[in-house]
Amino acid sequence: MDSQTTTPTTDLPLTLLLSGVVGMLVLAVSLVIFFIVYQRRIQEQQRLRQEEEKKHQKELLKAAIDVQEEERSRIAADLHDEIGSKLSAVRLFIGQLTLDEQRKENVELRNDSLDILGNILNSARRITHDLFPPELQKFGLFAAAEDLCERIDRGGKISVTSKVAVLENGAESGPLELPASVRVPKKTELALYRVLQEMINNTIKHANAQNILVAFHRRDNQLLFTYQDDGTGIETKDLKPGLGLKNIETRVTLVGGKFEFISAPGQGLKLNVSVPISHWKED
Repeated sequence: MDSQTTTPTTDLPLTLLLSGVVGMLVLAVSLVIFFIVYQRRIQEQQRLRQEEEKKHQKELLKAAIDVQEEERSRIAADLHDEIGSKLSAVRLFIGQLTLDEQRKENVELRNDSLDILGNILNSARRITHDLFPPELQKFGLFAAAEDLCERIDRGGKISVTSKVAVLENGAESGPLELPASVRVPKKTELALYRVLQEMINNTIKHANAQNILVAFHRRDNQLLFTYQDDGTGIETKDLKPGLGLKNIETRVTLVGGKFEFISAPGQGLKLNVSVPISHWKED
């Protein structure tokens, strides 16, 4: 009689148990992997959505600034071509009036009228210049910034020093003055000029400063802009994101730059801006 080999029945429950445990482990690992992949996919979608929103917001800001600059240019042209020329004509006509010199009040009235018209013309020229400075378009950022600093300095209320230099490894070197023909991209020129205007206005209105330093430095492919006053200063953490600060942030960001405010009570305010310049050109 042949002998038969039989598997003990006690091994079957153990095998089923091990199979169940292995199956549960595989299922658990699969669920973990699925969850991780799903989470990463969700995070990637959120990142892409945020990038699209930032890109869209940047495009909207750029469009808004472009429209604003176009409107400034139009208003400046209207002030210069229409109002300025007509006021000049009126001033000329009044100056040519023949009055009875015996009537002193008429002479005084004419002279007062000429003085008022002269002040209006000067104000119109200043507004036109601030809206769209011709030096910026013709000669570039450095010449326009220097002209703005000189005009503020001539006002006598605050001393403004401007400086343009070439930097290598953090130290001044080469000619102190950059050639007048050296230009950076026009959008960068306009952005930094508007930042300079905003900073000067803030200093005059709020800082109670006596001196302002404005410096433009070139270091490799970086344009470094420094603005500093000796006013009352403020804790950097207390800087409020008002319209002026928001304008500075927007304009610097749109040209790919970075900025930093440094200030403390009684120690004035300093702004450092760095903007990458892909190419320096000469007109």
